[in-house]
Amino acid sequence: MGKKSKAKKSQVKKPSLLFQRLQEALDRGSKVWIKTNNSSLGGIPINLHGEFAEILVIVPPNEHGENSDAYGQVTWLIRLSDIIAVAYPTEYWSKDRLESLLPPDPVPSEIGDSQA
Repeated sequence: MGKKSKAKKSQVKKPSLLFQRLQEALDRGSKVWIKTNNSSLGGIPINLHGEFAEILVIVPPNEHGENSDAYGQVTWLIRLSDIIAVAYPTEYWSKDRLESLLPPDPVPSEIGDSQA
């Protein structure tokens, strides 16, 4: 019985997908959006450890009211187990960009050309 409990304790816990995505955003300096029951916020992860993440949020001047010309800065400490959803930006592709990466369609021959 003692061997099984030691084996379980020595196993490395795999990080959750949420943790992995936040780690990717932290490594890239990418912005993430976090939605809670009552609101949402968008910011850049600045620290990620265990079950907590710190997200830096830049607040536009009109939202904090102290100085109408200055941006504010708020750091949120978030317990990952309490998050309902996280949205992170993905790359958007224009039609022209997508078409430039795809091989051109072969031009179909007209049916009447070979029968004349």
